[in-house]
Amino acid sequence: MDVHVGNPVVRGALTLFPVFNGVAVADAGYALGGVLVAERADAVVGELLVHNGGERAALVLEGELLAGGRQDRVAARSVLVEPGATVALPVRCVEQARWSGAGVHSRDGRRAPLAVRTAKGQREVWERVAVYGDGDSLFDTVRHLDDAASALVSGLSPLPFQSGVLVGIAGRPVLLEVFDAPSTLAAVWDGLLHAAALDALGRRPVPTLGRHARRFVRDLGPRVSVLRWHGRDVHTVAINEWAA
Repeated sequence: MDVHVGNPVVRGALTLFPVFNGVAVADAGYALGGVLVAERADAVVGELLVHNGGERAALVLEGELLAGGRQDRVAARSVLVEPGATVALPVRCVEQARWSGAGVHSRDGRRAPLAVRTAKGQREVWERVAVYGDGDSLFDTVRHLDDAASALVSGLSPLPFQSGVLVGIAGRPVLLEVFDAPSTLAAVWDGLLHAAALDALGRRPVPTLGRHARRFVRDLGPRVSVLRWHGRDVHTVAINEWAA
């Protein structure tokens, strides 16, 4: 992976390193919207269907929150859907108690906090959702934290040509996300940072050192997952085991 880790910004327990992709493209060739996310006809907890009725391929990201349907869900992996195609999207439920409602899910760019994304199974997802506060859905349990999370990352924006970000929390690198185009990072920036801020709130205000961040990138090993399309790496994700 041809990436360069730049100098960080530190906000409390949150450290954000810009990442520059040496093989980034100017035109990604896909969209981030324009898809219909819906329950299967035989609705199941762990899978939704994504239909692309547009004229460009469309990207749905791992960690993206999908509200509505029979339950609120989070995408368990990234998928690229070709025009006119329908693909199965593995998901996990971030809402307990409800199994009713409309069959279609809405997307507003929000991403799940890392603690939820790294849960080992459905029961652990629900346990981690409950840690944030009261409510049946992740959207409810984090609502009282949203303003503080937004304030923590207020005013931050990607640097020119930046295609990714490495997130450190309380002195430890925890997440690397790299895209194939700076425009993709810019489009998902707010949701990605807000989710990282949620996990940084209330933790020790210790900065993550640059040498630790660069070692994390150098020694990714089996932690990394890559979505490839047309011969290039569209979305690269590496996650450290979450330290609750």
